[in-house]
Amino acid sequence: MRISIRILALLLILVLGGCAQGTAELKPPEIRYGESVCADCNMIISDARFASGYAYEVSTGRYESVIFDDIGDMLAHAGKHPEHKVVAWYVHDFNSKEWIDATKASFVHSAGLQTPMASGLAAHAKADAAAQQAKEVSGEVLDWTTLTTRFRAGELGGGHGGMMKSMH
Repeated sequence: MRISIRILALLLILVLGGCAQGTAELKPPEIRYGESVCADCNMIISDARFASGYAYEVSTGRYESVIFDDIGDMLAHAGKHPEHKVVAWYVHDFNSKEWIDATKASFVHSAGLQTPMASGLAAHAKADAAAQQAKEVSGEVLDWTTLTTRFRAGELGGGHGGMMKSMH
């Protein structure tokens, strides 16, 4: 009888552990273009060039991802959710559409960029690609620190500025 109780207890622990919120692996989020919905504006995400996301810790070693149709929406959403302990920021490289670490990206800000929610923001893995696009759209190149500082101050982001208070 003791063995069955121990086995039952072990199985219960394993089942409850498997039901833990979030995932143990920290990786870029998955987006099903034309189906997935932006966490901030609830619009369908359809353009990988501007899609973004972040991962936040829900418990020690467990993460959840949030996805967005526009970099500005990602920054605004983070500001509205200071309870999210963001551990990774992701954007797509404008040209390759591959996920890149947002904190290492070069961003172009321009009213000439037609983005899903009018933030006018595009990300690039390489600074020279950002400089080229900025020249083409009469924009400016920003690094992550400058982008988040100016967004928080309300200087960027299609009217979302000032909402981002808990940026890391």
